[in-house]
Amino acid sequence: MNNDIKQCENQVMLFFRYLDECKYDALVALLAPDARWHRQGKVLEGPAQVHAALMQRSPTMKIAHVITNLASDEYDAQRCSIQAYMLVVRHEPGRQVAGPVPLNGIESIRRLQIRMAQHAGRWMISRLNAEDTIFAANP
Repeated sequence: MNNDIKQCENQVMLFFRYLDECKYDALVALLAPDARWHRQGKVLEGPAQVHAALMQRSPTMKIAHVITNLASDEYDAQRCSIQAYMLVVRHEPGRQVAGPVPLNGIESIRRLQIRMAQHAGRWMISRLNAEDTIFAANP
């Protein structure tokens, strides 16, 4: 496998790991200056808008974004396009909880589309869209 593609895939996996762990400063550091994220019916433009939106998330929510079936469908020395599936598991207890929270199943399965671009010698996320829901627990 091409080392650049592997680096791009790793950036995607880190993005969702940081999202689940509420490491928002680390997450926005993966975004290109002109990044656009289609999220919850809105388009967030740039790291500052992304950070501001994430700061509105509930501090008691437990969430896991499980990324699978990553495949690069376009690649050159400056750009990389990745497709994947994203499974979302979420629990909102409304209070801080220690230990495991109830697993009530997968909330949704979505198509994930990511565009990466080279910026200052490193791969950064320039476009991200997970709005295409394939399966939903409560449509």
